[in-house]
This record gives sequence, C-alpha cells and structure tokens, in this order.
Amino acid sequence: MKKYSLFKVILIVLGALLAVDGILAILGYFVPALEGKYTMIALGDVFLNFVQSFYYFFDTVVYLLVLGAFYGVISEVPAYKKLVDNIAQKVKGHSELFIFIVTALFAVLTSVTGLVNVLLVFVPFVVAIIMLLGYDKLVAISSTIVAMLVGFMSSLFLTFRDSNNYYGYSATTIERMTGISDYANLLPKLVLLILGTALLIFFVNRYIKNLEEKKVKYELNESSEVVVSEVKGDYKNIKTWPMIVMLSVILVILVLGYLPWNTLFNIDCFSKFNEWLLGLKIGEFSIFSNVVSSNVYAFGEWASLGSYMSVIITLIIFTLITKFVYKIKFNEVIGNFVAGSKKMIGIVFLVVLTFDILVCTYNHSFMSTIITWISESAVGLNVVTAGAISAIGSLLHTDLYYTIAGVYSPMIGLVEDESMLATYAMTFQSIYGIVSIIGPTSFLLIVALKYFDVPYTSWVKYIWRFVLMLLLLVILVLLVMALI
Repeated sequence: MKKYSLFKVILIVLGALLAVDGILAILGYFVPALEGKYTMIALGDVFLNFVQSFYYFFDTVVYLLVLGAFYGVISEVPAYKKLVDNIAQKVKGHSELFIFIVTALFAVLTSVTGLVNVLLVFVPFVVAIIMLLGYDKLVAISSTIVAMLVGFMSSLFLTFRDSNNYYGYSATTIERMTGISDYANLLPKLVLLILGTALLIFFVNRYIKNLEEKKVKYELNESSEVVVSEVKGDYKNIKTWPMIVMLSVILVILVLGYLPWNTLFNIDCFSKFNEWLLGLKIGEFSIFSNVVSSNVYAFGEWASLGSYMSVIITLIIFTLITKFVYKIKFNEVIGNFVAGSKKMIGIVFLVVLTFDILVCTYNHSFMSTIITWISESAVGLNVVTAGAISAIGSLLHTDLYYTIAGVYSPMIGLVEDESMLATYAMTFQSIYGIVSIIGPTSFLLIVALKYFDVPYTSWVKYIWRFVLMLLLLVILVLLVMALI
C-alpha cells in the first residue's frame, strides 16, 4: 500500500466530495429529475469554510490545545513520572491482564456514560503506561481509542446538546431522538458491548502474539511524545498520592458533569444546588454570579453548553492545582503549558480541515438531498441503504452533533415503517462507531495517530481485519433485531 499521510487522505476525501457534488450539479442541467437539487460547492467557499471552521468549532480547537498544555505541564512533574513507572512495574508480570482490563474499562465507561471525546483526557496517561510495558503504539491506541469507540457503538447515552435548542436535541439517547423508548435497544447494545469488547481483546492479544513470534511488522515512526523521562533527585521522597487524587477527581467531575442526571434519571439535586448557589445574595448583590460567573452549569448539564468549555476549565484549574501542590515555578508552568500546546498545532490543523469538509457538506445540504433521492428511488430506505447513508455521512461529518442533524435526522424523518425505528437507530450508532475507527476524518483517530505519530496507512493495514469482524458482528445483531 502506498504511504499516505493523514493530510493527504483528508484532502482526497475533500476532493472526492467536490467531484461528486460537481458531477451531480452538472447532471442537473441534463436530467430533469435532478434539476435544481444540487448546487456546486465553489472553491472559494471551501477556503472560506476552512477559515470559518476555527470560529464554528473554536471550543474544539481550544480543548485540544489545553489538553496538550495540561500534559505538557504534568508530564514534567516527577510525581507523574513516578506514578506511570510504578503502575508499569506493578503490572509488568501481568501485562496482558492489564491490557484486558484497560480495554474493557474504556469500553464499558464510554458505554455507560457516553463520554467519548471527553475521555480523551486520560488517553496519554494510559498510553504511557502501556508503552512502558513494552507494547507498541498500535496496541496502545487499540486499548484506549478503539475501545472507546466500541463502547460508543453500544452507548446508552449521547453527551452532547444543541445549546441554542435550534434542533431541540439534548444530552439524551439516540432512541429518544428517534421517538422510541430510551432503552428500546438496551439488550442488543449490551450484546454488542460484550461481544465487541471481547472481539477487540482477542484481536489485540493475537497481534501481540504475532509480534512476539515476528509474524507481523508495521511501519511505526519513532516518537517519545508519551514516554516519561527519568526522574531526577530522590525517587523515594516523591509523593504520588496527590497526582492520583487529582486524576481521579478529574474523572469523577467529568462523569458527574456530563451524565444527564435530571434528563434521564430525574435526579435534580445538582440542579437545585446550582440554583441555590447562583441565588446567594448580600442585599441585592449576587455573590456567585457577580464574583465568579453567571454561566455556571450544574452537574448533569455540562453538555448543554454545546461545547468543551467545562472540560477546558477543569483542565486549567487542575493545571494550577498541580503547580501549587508540587511547588512548580510559575515560569516552568508557563513554558511547559506553551510547549504542550505547540505539540497539538498539527492535530488542530487536520481536525479543522475535516471541519471544512463538514461545513461544505452541511451548508450545501449534500446528504439531505442524497437521502431524499434514495428514499424516493426504487430501492428506498432499508437497513442496507441506511447503513450506507450512515457510513458516508459519518465520513463527511467529523462532529457527532452535525452527523445527527445532517444525516440521521433527515433519514429517520423519511422512515415509514415505525417498527424498524429501533433497528435504524442501532444501525446509525454502530456504523458511526465503525467509521470512526478507520475513517481518516474521525476526530479521535486523527488525534491519536497524529499525537502518537502513527502513519495512517500502517493503521489501516493493522485495523482493517478488526473493522471487518466488527462489521459482521453488527450485521448479525441487526439481522436478529429485524427478525424478532
């Protein structure tokens, strides 16, 4: 396979979009049925959309920069280095079991919380441990990023929201958006979670054995991005428990913040506490609103921001806590913060380029027109065409919200057989996860491959067998759902 960088592959996707759109627009002049349905995406708009994508998805850009900055600071803290080394040393004799637990943990945690992109916060930490155990970057990415996406395929919740309520979407479930019960797909999702995770563990374990027997070899660039450097000074006097507490608290805060307690579980204690806090006054002076901020969201409502701002604020706060707990010089914190951010610039560029594809697709109603044309054709909407639509739409829409708004919502609105709605919901969620594992426009995949410096072609040669097996598993689950 010819070596292609992610940048080249993303450009190929963009070029293919423009080519197909142009052909359809030209056909509109000759085929009466297509007349007026397609508009050419102007090249000027492509460049303009790229620039505007920084504005549209500014929070995503800041999230990536702050995430890199956060690890730029804590990775230079001796306690962090000691913590990573200690964990690696303690599990060294049971490294395969550790991979098993990590893979299952990321998959299950994503499935029960819906925290997909947010759990990216902990990936560099876990990857550092896995690589210290002697495994390569493919194993590390599979056990974290791929495990999260397998968990998403069977996720009970979707932690995102349209903050302007333009489409009426909220941090809820794909089933509720479909007009069916939140737990209509609980059993097939549980089956997919168990079998999908088991399949991933089997795949990774087989790859490890093939490596040991020197049966496979993939081209992986040398990189020390996540490898911790040697701790200088007295190793025994370095306390790791504050670092453990901080990382644990960050996880708890993110789960509490993004899981929709009130919407799905009718637990309103967090909302009531937030209302009380914002209402505190001395006379007519609102204490919290005026001194801190009036835009404070309760736990369970963080997704209502429609952005990553809560994660960004959390990471910045804990970066400052790290500075004071470990008595790091302010200049060192600033230097490492900036250095960590710089490492994310290449990732930001690629992600924004995929957002350019999203904006071009979404603004020109490309997918909506295709969906309508398929539904009105002799083939019509069925599980197969819905799967194909979901795959193409997922490739062209990096962001989940816009994939639902621009692909799933128009598609589900044309479904006539309501008994198949649960199957369509499962189809979309599963296909989105599969495309995210191998698609060059996948947000998580771009971050992982670029940050850990893994060539895209090497990733495809490594992961395609698992993707095929996972697709067969999804087809089997959907077939059983359709027959029952």
